[in-house]
Amino acid sequence: LASKRKNIWFVLPDLKEVELCKQEWQGQRYQKAAAFTSIEAITEHYGGSSSSSSSTAEDSSYSKPWGATFASAVSQLIGGDSDAGLLGDRGSLDDLEGDCDLHFVCQPGNGGPVEDWINVKKFHDLAGNVPTVVVNGALDKVRDGYYAPFIFPKLAKTFDFYRNFEAAFFLKPISDKGVYGWLFRVFPEKWQVILQHPVQDKKGQLVVEDVVALVSDTRPSYTECVQALLTAAAQESKQSR
Repeated sequence: LASKRKNIWFVLPDLKEVELCKQEWQGQRYQKAAAFTSIEAITEHYGGSSSSSSSTAEDSSYSKPWGATFASAVSQLIGGDSDAGLLGDRGSLDDLEGDCDLHFVCQPGNGGPVEDWINVKKFHDLAGNVPTVVVNGALDKVRDGYYAPFIFPKLAKTFDFYRNFEAAFFLKPISDKGVYGWLFRVFPEKWQVILQHPVQDKKGQLVVEDVVALVSDTRPSYTECVQALLTAAAQESKQSR
């Protein structure tokens, strides 16, 4: 991934995350692999350079989480005339220069504000034809009805956008009705439901075997996953008797 042009833009949820990433991981190959930026910085970058007449001010401006305003006020209060460092060091942001070939977005909205998801869609739309990859974004919450549209109307406008994402690597634990396993997929392979079945080895020690409970061309629902795990667990119990 290393490139002097930094045509990959590594997008983190906020300024503090960018600062910590650079502090904790000092490797030059890592830090030169991409331009490090935040959701706010990249949204403002595209919003400030957008000349499309179809884009309204709301469509192109950064949607600020309510907590960010509070944190900014506290940071200023603690730091007096200067920021106390709660929000991060703006010097950790790389310049967003030239054309971007890929947005690599890390953990938007997952444990953070819903505005992260709103802003990711904004800068993706403003960028034009630049592909966006999201890692650990908890996209199922956005597209599967976790957030009620009448309570989160702005977020509801992103639902179709996130439903169009293709899962390149997916691993989600499933635990229900006494069975445990995983929903797994590596693009372009099929979806798999994996049962983790405890058995005793020849030494009498308890070990866990991975059993393929279901293979599907399309993503199975949660109910289908649980049923597949129950069926596979019952079959494994019969064989071990």
